[in-house]
Amino acid sequence: MPDTRTKMQTHTIRVTQRFAASAERVYDAFLDPDKASKFLFATPTGTVVRCDIDARVGGAFSIVDRRNGEDVAHTGTYVELDRPRKIVFTFRVEKYSNESSKVTIDIRPLNRGCELTLTQEIPAAFASFEERTRSGWAAILHVAAELLIDDAPTCGIGVAQHAAIPAAFAEMADGLARTLILHRRMLRLEDAAARQEDDVYRELGEMWTRIASLVKEAAARMEAQRELPMGAHDESAWGHEHVAAYETFVTSQSRLLALLRIAAPRDEQGLAAMQANPSA
Repeated sequence: MPDTRTKMQTHTIRVTQRFAASAERVYDAFLDPDKASKFLFATPTGTVVRCDIDARVGGAFSIVDRRNGEDVAHTGTYVELDRPRKIVFTFRVEKYSNESSKVTIDIRPLNRGCELTLTQEIPAAFASFEERTRSGWAAILHVAAELLIDDAPTCGIGVAQHAAIPAAFAEMADGLARTLILHRRMLRLEDAAARQEDDVYRELGEMWTRIASLVKEAAARMEAQRELPMGAHDESAWGHEHVAAYETFVTSQSRLLALLRIAAPRDEQGLAAMQANPSA
């Protein structure tokens, strides 16, 4: 008889995310089409054009994200629903593979908010996609954590809530640093212009490495403040400087978003070209 053990083997991916929202609120969001469409399988440069959810055991879901004019459907069937602690479903993206996997979402209530652990069991043949898959789920859960926040959070929760963007920036900065550093391997240093370019890329690579490390450390420190007790505040000390500082923060986010809407699709196209011809 043929050996079918390879087909049955799976590879496990696990991602954990803290939420400043109750377990019930987080559980319900995954099964609410209006809320789920804002984070579940949504990509930064795509648009969710359909989100159908039949939230019952045996019920199916279909979430379609339109990316560069092309529809990508994420489908599956609910296997177990235990509010507010567990959601289990099968999962498939037919555009990329006919294989299905199993996804388990475990939600653990905490004194403040909850902790969600997502586990996906993928066919062992796709183990090479582990890091990309983990990164994709982490991005989804980070967006969900930004969206789902209980009313009247403490200052500590407010600080932790704002950690996701610096954490993402640190990852982006690290990727930029490594790209700059690796670019130096292609330079032929017997050429004077190449030596000058090498000096610039070395300096920038070192700078962005330091920036990435510092921002990552700061983001982790912010994320750790969820249990920070609420101290006494003197509301009379609030003034126009506070408003101006926060206005700068909010306005810069809008400018950054506008830039990313242009830069992200451009760089996605560059990445696709590299992946199509990795030896180029």
